Amino acid sequence: MEILHKQNELSKLIASHSGKNGVYASAIPSLFLIHHSEVTQPVYRVYKPSFCFIAQGLKEILLAQERFEYGPANYLVSSMNLPVIGQVIKASPNTPYLSLKLEFTSDQIFEVLKECDATTMKENTKRALYVGKIEAPILDAVLRLVQLLEHPEDIPFLAPAYKREILYRLLQGPYGITLAQIAMERSKLSDQRND
Repeated sequence: MEILHKQNELSKLIASHSGKNGVYASAIPSLFLIHHSEVTQPVYRVYKPSFCFIAQGLKEILLAQERFEYGPANYLVSSMNLPVIGQVIKASPNTPYLSLKLEFTSDQIFEVLKECDATTMKENTKRALYVGKIEAPILDAVLRLVQLLEHPEDIPFLAPAYKREILYRLLQGPYGITLAQIAMERSKLSDQRND
């Protein structure tokens, strides 16, 4: 019940801080709000490393031969730049599709990784894009981040902390090893360039 309440709260915030149809940059750096009042056509785009959560509605993502469908019970993470085809498959004027996307860099992942206990990470398949089941701690951090839009004076101080918390929760989740490996590989490449 608590998760449903937070999803409803997020839906209201996204609707309040976005326009009618499209993707909107928010006052929080790297946080985008998406609002569609009808089903969309398939759209090709490149997903940057990001965390995506749907508060209301349903979306389908095609990556090569794989199909991912997710809604409010799930979240989607892209751990690197990926060419995908996305389509909103459930939306209406009365119940619009409402979601958010939080982009991050491999450096940001690596910074969190250095400070958290990597030994607690769960091994899983090495996927560049995955859909996980939303859990209360992640949803709680996401809600606190989006609530900052109501208090813009708090964004510079609190937004970076909430973003780090979201990354921490993802790293501790079932697919955290994928994010960790991407960050560590990028860091090694960066070190090699600087040698």
